[in-house]
Amino acid sequence: AGIGIKTADQDDITAENPLRFYIYKEITEPGTYELRGQVQSVTDGATPSWTPKTFAGFYYDIDDDLGNENIQMTITNNKLEEPNGVKYTTTAQENDFEFEDWGWYKSIGFLGDNFFAGYSEKKPVVDGAEIDPQLYKESTDRNLLVDEQLLKVLMDDDDEMTVTSGTPLKLEEGYELGIKSIDIDGNKVYLELSKDGSVVDSKVISPSKDQATMSDKTYYYKKDIGDTKDLVIIGVHFKNAFRGADQNLATIDGVFQVSDTPTDVEVDTEYDKMRIASVSTDTITMDNKDNSITLSKNKDTTLMA
Repeated sequence: AGIGIKTADQDDITAENPLRFYIYKEITEPGTYELRGQVQSVTDGATPSWTPKTFAGFYYDIDDDLGNENIQMTITNNKLEEPNGVKYTTTAQENDFEFEDWGWYKSIGFLGDNFFAGYSEKKPVVDGAEIDPQLYKESTDRNLLVDEQLLKVLMDDDDEMTVTSGTPLKLEEGYELGIKSIDIDGNKVYLELSKDGSVVDSKVISPSKDQATMSDKTYYYKKDIGDTKDLVIIGVHFKNAFRGADQNLATIDGVFQVSDTPTDVEVDTEYDKMRIASVSTDTITMDNKDNSITLSKNKDTTLMA
């Protein structure tokens, strides 16, 4: 999917009736769809802009009012001159996990999708007391923008589900989390994580023991992602676990997963006609350096993809 500019097939172009255009996002699965931005006019000196509230192709979470991608254009003689004819800006925001007792992570809209930019150190309040944010605590590096990369958010869920020794929890990108054994008291649960059928991690957690802490109840898997070291990419919260006569079972009420394949936002990385101009600890900017764009009638121009 990509973001582009569409100009009207317009014959009556005058100073009073300038060429109309909008930005759009094309989605190709399972069909082809066009998400249109607010229509603007090609007028010399105009500086039209779009945000998630005027362009449905940008990421927006209406529940938490998250998403602040912005494209601003400066029109000069029917052109978007390089390097600043088109400017794109997006900033990370704190987003609470669906399983709220884990706290918050840094969410950032990028090219219309929701990405993970890091974990927040902000402490959640559980049973009236502040606790350490579990996934933040278990990660060594917590901010991906420092390393100029992002990860796609794959799962963020707090629906209760039951897994058994014969039915592992299916995650994205080929990962599965299975119960291998539970001790006779139901206190210790031995878990194995596999990817594409090969075991990549194993841990023991204790969700059903007396005075179980968040650490006791949370399975996590961390790995190096590029230059980002020991980042938790999978977190699973176990509400309880039982050893049965025929099979072992556990109740899960929190799952968070991000991709193990990073999206590159290194400075000077090109996304079609746009390039990454700067990256800070919370903000990405892009411009159209070396790519002036002429706005003429009946024309589709891919902007960034």
